[in-house]
Amino acid sequence: MNRTGRFALVLGLVAVVLMAFRVSWNALSDVARAIGADSTAAFLYPIVVDGLMALALIATLVLTGADRKFALRVLATYTIASLLLNYVHGLVPALHTDSIQWGRLTDLNYANWALVLLATSLPVGSIYFGSDLVAKVLHHNTESADSPETASAQRPANRPRSRRLTGPNRFPSS
Repeated sequence: MNRTGRFALVLGLVAVVLMAFRVSWNALSDVARAIGADSTAAFLYPIVVDGLMALALIATLVLTGADRKFALRVLATYTIASLLLNYVHGLVPALHTDSIQWGRLTDLNYANWALVLLATSLPVGSIYFGSDLVAKVLHHNTESADSPETASAQRPANRPRSRRLTGPNRFPSS
């Protein structure tokens, strides 16, 4: 893909992520208020949750191997958590107003306990997983993943070396 195509693809991804972030904002902010967050914390809460998803997405695009799988797991986990909290927000109309009972996300005690635990643990997880992802990205060595020395060291002796094509003729014609 040429440079313009890559730029358009990344720009499209950024636009979709920003729109999704905005759609999720009210729900996560209302959930934060319901579990006792003050107005500043409720304002920042969506950034903590959905912001880590954006960070994990970037890390997924940069990292390789086990580190990439880790970033994908963080992305999937925070996506599911955000989806669940958005879903609860949609199911409980009282969360949309200021007349909610503090600390209650649902009338079922066991479900409320689990949801409050989830909602309160996401910021701590964002610190932990976000720090780990940033460290992995900063220490990621793109040379080691793509260097000819690494590739030839991992290639079996009886397998011939494949020709590496670059540029517009990257794919050999049949």
